[in-house]
Amino acid sequence: MGSKALVASANPHFGEEFPIRGWFGSGTIFFAGCNLRCLYCQNFEINHEPNGQELEPEEFASLMLDLQEQGCHNINFVSPSHQVPQMLEGILVAAQRGLRLPNCLKHQ
Repeated sequence: MGSKALVASANPHFGEEFPIRGWFGSGTIFFAGCNLRCLYCQNFEINHEPNGQELEPEEFASLMLDLQEQGCHNINFVSPSHQVPQMLEGILVAAQRGLRLPNCLKHQ
């Protein structure tokens, strides 16, 4: 991976259990380009292909803040293992700009 976060999508997600998604959804950010190649991956099309938008930390932070403004109950990072440094940079910027939601890491 490069120095920028590679994000496939970011939206409120309602497919999680109620305690995770709440009334307004879990703010789910799907990363692209996973290098694990798990045979059982339920997000193969998103995870295994490097198709996504490269985001600077400030842009990545804006995604999280937008999900917070939409009322999401948390920020849910899906398949982030290969982009932890990029993700942490964005979280720091978002926290400095007012992000107050809990973060969940999830590998699918």
